[in-house]
Amino acid sequence: MARTKVALAAALMLGTAPAAFATTFTGTLYYTYFTGPPNNVASVTYSYDDSTHVFGVGPVTSIASLSGADGIIFDAHGNLLVGGQGANQVFQLTTSGTPISSASSITNSFHLTLDPSGTKVYTSTFEGPLETLALTPTLNPAVQTAITGGDTAITQVAFGHGTVFYVDGSPNGNGNLGTINLSTGVTSRLYSTVAPAHGLVYDPYSDLITMFGEGRTGTMNATTGSGLKTSGALACDFDQGAVDGHGHALVAGCGEITLIDYSVSHDITSPDFVRFAGGFGGIDDVAPLVGAGSQQGAPEPATLVLLASGLLGLGAIRRRFGR
Repeated sequence: MARTKVALAAALMLGTAPAAFATTFTGTLYYTYFTGPPNNVASVTYSYDDSTHVFGVGPVTSIASLSGADGIIFDAHGNLLVGGQGANQVFQLTTSGTPISSASSITNSFHLTLDPSGTKVYTSTFEGPLETLALTPTLNPAVQTAITGGDTAITQVAFGHGTVFYVDGSPNGNGNLGTINLSTGVTSRLYSTVAPAHGLVYDPYSDLITMFGEGRTGTMNATTGSGLKTSGALACDFDQGAVDGHGHALVAGCGEITLIDYSVSHDITSPDFVRFAGGFGGIDDVAPLVGAGSQQGAPEPATLVLLASGLLGLGAIRRRFGR
């Protein structure tokens, strides 16, 4: 993802703050369709202007036709990993669609999570056991861990600050949330039947665990899981979402891509703007845009522009947003 900044250079030279400061966010979103084969892994370019709040997408690029496709992430080398749904496999391929490897999962593979070390990928069927596939760097067959404790099954895991969280639920929401020991499979449930609890990610912008499901979003503390918040309905349905590290999320569901702008509120459950791009019938999951499982790594700090302007003696540059 790239950021294109538009400012008044003359105003900077004169030592006066520009009247407005706009940023256009652009990138490529990789995603899957639950329909197919054929053509069930694809990508699309996108752009969002946080001044005009215009969200647009380019033409779809078909990448691959797999025997099944659901969860999608990147490995540590920038290759795609795709959960194979009913194929009981996880696939590894380049972003142009060239196969690299595949390995069997013991149950259906849906959502995927990359270990922060980049050497393992975690998956599960809906409300099933934990499955771990080693990356060496190609895929190795899954090793299964039974789930016990507060919940006896999971759907996905996400890494917070020294804590691993899980969601246990069926499509596409109303799941249980808690923490899990990946070595033993022991879970500690924190919340029951949470409407947006389906897709689960860590958001470096809000520093919260963030969830998507039932057309809603939710957040909780990334260390303790405390402070659960959920939004009202933002769309007809959500599956998995990807945050960009700058206060935006792109979410799959409803046959469209939903953009959520929370760059001002810093709270995805109370967004500033919600925009839609249609024409994505059968869209399933989207690949992460930042952090483990993405191509981008850690995001650029959002405060760099304000810091630079302070050093120039311009004071704080305030961004003006209209509703």
